[in-house]
Amino acid sequence: MRREPIDSSTSMSDTIEPIQKKAGQKNRLKELAIRLGVVQREAKELGIPALVNIEGLDASEKGKLLNQMLLEIDARAYEVYSTHASHKEPRLYPLLWRFWNHTPAKGLIQFYDRGPYYLVLDSWAEGMIGNSKINQYWEHIRNFERQLADDGVAIVKIFLTVPKKDQAKRFQKLEENPKTKWRVSEKDWRRHDQYKPYMEQVDAMIKATDAPYAKWEVIDTKTIRDASIQLYLTIIRKLEKAIDEKRRQLKEPEPKRKWIPFEGKNALAKVKFKPPMDRAEYKQVLKQRQDTIHNLVHEIYSKKIPVVMVYCGWDAAGKGGCIKRLVQGIDPRAYHVTPVGAPTKEELSQHYLKRFWKNMPSKGRIEIFDRSWYGRVLVERVEKLCSNEEWRRAYQEINEMEAHLADFGTVILKFWLQIDKQTQLERFEARQSSPPKQWKITDEDWRNREKWDLYEEAINEMVSRTDTPHAPWTLVPAVCKMSARIQTLDTTIERLEKALKNPESPAL
Repeated sequence: MRREPIDSSTSMSDTIEPIQKKAGQKNRLKELAIRLGVVQREAKELGIPALVNIEGLDASEKGKLLNQMLLEIDARAYEVYSTHASHKEPRLYPLLWRFWNHTPAKGLIQFYDRGPYYLVLDSWAEGMIGNSKINQYWEHIRNFERQLADDGVAIVKIFLTVPKKDQAKRFQKLEENPKTKWRVSEKDWRRHDQYKPYMEQVDAMIKATDAPYAKWEVIDTKTIRDASIQLYLTIIRKLEKAIDEKRRQLKEPEPKRKWIPFEGKNALAKVKFKPPMDRAEYKQVLKQRQDTIHNLVHEIYSKKIPVVMVYCGWDAAGKGGCIKRLVQGIDPRAYHVTPVGAPTKEELSQHYLKRFWKNMPSKGRIEIFDRSWYGRVLVERVEKLCSNEEWRRAYQEINEMEAHLADFGTVILKFWLQIDKQTQLERFEARQSSPPKQWKITDEDWRNREKWDLYEEAINEMVSRTDTPHAPWTLVPAVCKMSARIQTLDTTIERLEKALKNPESPAL
């Protein structure tokens, strides 16, 4: 066999070095794959949830790298959510709605094949949002990640880059193959032309959203094996850190849940009860208000304004009666009522806000919550179903959630139906003595009544800390059920009419 002459300008060591490097990378990847499987199983046993958000430039081989990594993880231990800017249905909801619906349960890993950052950057690149608005979205995403991290979620954020020349080469290679040509669109080439300003915006994003609990790792994918090694190491190190922290926590004694008194203003004491309303007058006024709301709901739908209504109050305060009179004249396709009870076992394995996010309304729809996320700072606080740390940080979490909804253009109405202790006793006894209404009274209602003073203190703190301009509380005197129903309808009419005069049209 004829041998080609050896180029005298290339030494034997130069020829061998790339081969040795390639072999070393393969061995390193095998080691890391085994290690990833081990730490994933340890995290699952300890009930550690993890969120891995993989963002990146087009042609940065996100899919290839993600698929390679998933082969090393138990398929029962993870889920993948692929985000596409072209999907229309999620656009009917606030930006974070789709991501709250894909957060990890304890012991599981949730992968985002692109996440909320991609949607914001895409909207910016398409000219839908400007530089002044983009920081508002970064703030909402930071809040989202902090809330998950505070709840024990290990967060990994990776941004994959590729040099501009290599990106063009990868596009061209895909286009040359008839089977992969479809993967390159005009939009991809537009982003390529925007490479410099886009990367400048990415740098600004990373600076704005980097946090100790959710740090960014930027990985260059020019060399795929090097990128794979860095990707494995990033996830492994985060999980190992979370495992060490969890084990440390398990060794610590659980803190006692002492009652923390509220020493602020007593808002409930200022509620003035009204004399009984004339029934004939009530029926006439009720019909008028229902007709008005009937017409407003059609306008709300046509202008695509989402509405969230929260009915809270003492047991037997009349929440159900208020909701019934509200929806009596509304097209049933325009609204949905969510009765909130004790969380299920599945719901307890995730952040407490997730079960409410999944029922948030799309544009033009009305969602009515019979009880709500405020149970965190009321029932769960008083009954010691969560730690003091958990209910205390819930005020900020709730305010942030409602601010995100409001920035989307959502009208938020929150009613607290206030009665006195004697009125509650009379209604409890009336329910017990009436067979058709006995289902409304439970042993738990009587137990809650024994803690009236604690609940009153918790309600006052709730109102004080979560009464905001975009989501104000309306304290409704409800000793007279008829006047309470009229007041909630009047407040609803006022807020809907105001929203119709100045409807929001957010890009995201």
